[in-house]
Amino acid sequence: MGRSIVAIVGRPNVGKSTLFNRIVGKRRAVIEDFPGVTRDRLYGEAAWRDKPFFVVDTGGFLQESDAADAEGGLFSEEVRKQIFFAVEEADAVILVMDGESGLLPGDTELIGKLRRFEKKVFFAVNKIDGPKKERDRLGEFYSLGVDLFPLSALNGYGFEEMMDGLALLLPAAEQEKTEYPRIAIVGRPNVGKSTLVNALLSRERMIVSPVPGTTRDAVDSVCTYYGRNYVLIDTAGVRSKGKMARTAERYSFMRTVRNIEESDVTLIVLDAAEGVVELDQKIAGFVSAAKKGAIILVNKWDLVDKEALSADAAKERIYETLWFMRHVPVMTISALSKKRVTKIFPLVDEIIAEGAKRISTHDLNAFLKKALSVQSPPLYQGRPVKIYYMTQVKTSHPRFVLFTNRKEGIREQYIKFIEKQLRECFAFTGVPVEIFVRQRTKT
Repeated sequence: MGRSIVAIVGRPNVGKSTLFNRIVGKRRAVIEDFPGVTRDRLYGEAAWRDKPFFVVDTGGFLQESDAADAEGGLFSEEVRKQIFFAVEEADAVILVMDGESGLLPGDTELIGKLRRFEKKVFFAVNKIDGPKKERDRLGEFYSLGVDLFPLSALNGYGFEEMMDGLALLLPAAEQEKTEYPRIAIVGRPNVGKSTLVNALLSRERMIVSPVPGTTRDAVDSVCTYYGRNYVLIDTAGVRSKGKMARTAERYSFMRTVRNIEESDVTLIVLDAAEGVVELDQKIAGFVSAAKKGAIILVNKWDLVDKEALSADAAKERIYETLWFMRHVPVMTISALSKKRVTKIFPLVDEIIAEGAKRISTHDLNAFLKKALSVQSPPLYQGRPVKIYYMTQVKTSHPRFVLFTNRKEGIREQYIKFIEKQLRECFAFTGVPVEIFVRQRTKT
């Protein structure tokens, strides 16, 4: 499996967002000294003891009796739904209580509701910044009959002890990939992702509906093409932030990000009739940031007037908007009529092979010599910048290192030039390439 998910829940103003920020290591959540600031969920990437996970900050839980009178009470019921959507999908839950205000009915009501989910819960008593406050303030919390983690999310007291306990529960980062290539299918709602899965499987595996957002979570399916097995992951459609804010799809978005991370190749599905919109660009950005091999599929191509828009023109329009994915192949398909869908599998195999390709240092330095003859690095502070050699350090995805006498003289623009030359020479179709720069130590 991929990264675990940890949800932070609790009443308003108990310090959930402060704890979230401490876990992710940067100020990400909004923190104010009044209840109800976090009405939606925020998520971040974190790691503890070399175990990566997602952490989710939820809105403040209000008792039903208090919700109508609370500030922002119109949103309270939706906030409650969002909290339990997060808990349902989480692998572990941190329940934050307030050591200053003590144990309140809202805490006990929330604890009762958490029990039905049968998730591992870490009971954190926040705003305990030293042993004296532990002695003075924890007494009534012991009546819960659970293991308590006294801590101060603000200054870090007790934080490591709780995180060590959490880390024992979380699985280590996956060392080996699944036996079969994993293909994540992503895109906006209603672009035809589930229809595409059904076409590839040749059976009605997914629920297909013209209503956007039918698929709210990922569903894995194993299919076979010419004796080779693949795992298809049909993910929830990613909506714009505003549309996700008050629905279960907000959390499904995070699942989609996780499924992209777990994939070997990601299929980015676009709607041919609508072209590339802003949300398509954001989804492609998720795939790019995850450093995954990809294919761009222009679905519903059978509905396009070919005289008005050729496949080549459509491809160029896509690259103009998704300029950071010019290395990714574009294929026009019709999932409904199954036109060209079987050509996806050979292209997936090609991209996996490209990602695993290793170039010898000898061939790389022959390439580098030619690239330098085309364009050498510009002077830095009036002095020449030399690149001594280049080597590949990893595959899947390919990563390379340039060794130079002046690391600060190799700018991003020149790295992009080297990448362009590298792709012209060795292709790396559909896969991201990273180039790092190191200063050669003097001997």
